[in-house]
Amino acid sequence: MATLDSGRSHRLSRWMLTLAFGVFVLCCVAGALCGSSSVHAMQDEHVTMPRSRYETGATGKNAYVGDGKCITCHRGMSSGLSTQMGRAALDPRDPDAPNYSTMSYHDGSYTITIAKGDHDGLEMRASDGSASLAAPIRWIFGQGYDGQTFILEKDGKLYESRASYYLALSNLDLTIGHSSSPPKSLMAALGRPLPEAEVKKCFSCHTSEDVFDGRIDVKQAHPGVTCENCHGAGSDHVSLMASGGGSNTLKDADIFAGILAPVDMNDFCGRCHRTTHDVLSSGIRDIRNVRFQPYRLENSRCYDPSDPRITCVACHDPHRKLETASATYDERCLSCHVRLGEKPSRDKTAAACPRATKDCTSCHMPKLDLPGAHFAFTDHYIRIVKPNEPYPN
Repeated sequence: MATLDSGRSHRLSRWMLTLAFGVFVLCCVAGALCGSSSVHAMQDEHVTMPRSRYETGATGKNAYVGDGKCITCHRGMSSGLSTQMGRAALDPRDPDAPNYSTMSYHDGSYTITIAKGDHDGLEMRASDGSASLAAPIRWIFGQGYDGQTFILEKDGKLYESRASYYLALSNLDLTIGHSSSPPKSLMAALGRPLPEAEVKKCFSCHTSEDVFDGRIDVKQAHPGVTCENCHGAGSDHVSLMASGGGSNTLKDADIFAGILAPVDMNDFCGRCHRTTHDVLSSGIRDIRNVRFQPYRLENSRCYDPSDPRITCVACHDPHRKLETASATYDERCLSCHVRLGEKPSRDKTAAACPRATKDCTSCHMPKLDLPGAHFAFTDHYIRIVKPNEPYPN
């Protein structure tokens, strides 16, 4: 009997130990989630509705028509060269490109320069003093507001340049994300090879009209983000409107009109500007993610995934040039916050700022220097900023 009681006691103790361990694990998981409570939403990388249009691109049935065709009806809505999105990429032969020929970058024993190549294009050259190697520049990514990176082609493969142009320097320096260790070859000094998946990701965010039946065709890419990059291929829509079969774009199932739930809209913009899912899965939990605006916005205490007043497009119109003056955004802030002395209402319940009545973003969305970027990015994590506090993440 004593042996039986001992066995039962042993099994009970083992069961209780297992249960206790399980509870401990659950508490650790809950603690981790609570510890990360600043991240209010963890969405998938893309939302369902625009995903198919974005990833499929044009088809044999529904072709690209070009933004010129779109503008004939949607006047004043172009994301053309006057906007930052419209200048997300440049053709190397673009006359508005900087004069890179005066620039150089010294990288260990290598010197990187840019010069005129064949057919009035540009090429990047790496030299170690005794040998040199050149690769044509096929694309210039970045609108030049802070910097630009070059896409090179060598032996049929695409490379991201190791040296980028930075406006603050008026010169070349190491591309963000590249190792600071000196390169070990002339080709490595020029750049790193781009895997196929990364080619599609990069080009579909910097260029337009280049995805066909889900596959990227770089040779057909158009510089910058144009209408059909966000709204989908337009030939079916144009035909429908020309025939009188559709009353307006919002009711046309053949075109994506941008009507999404607020959290889905942020994820839609996050296709290129990075979502919470992107950041958490990449493990970039430091100052490097200050560039990822949708993720930073979702850290904010005031973020509400159901409130259209705190989405990317609530403050930024992608069809117009980016506003940089802090006062421009005051009315957006005051759509939720009451003014000093004003009583809260049903729609405006957020407290008034006790320190200022204007230029809200200058305090609550500080500009932070990203090391190596030679540029201060506006942090979209809306908060009360404390002096000398560590980077909040």
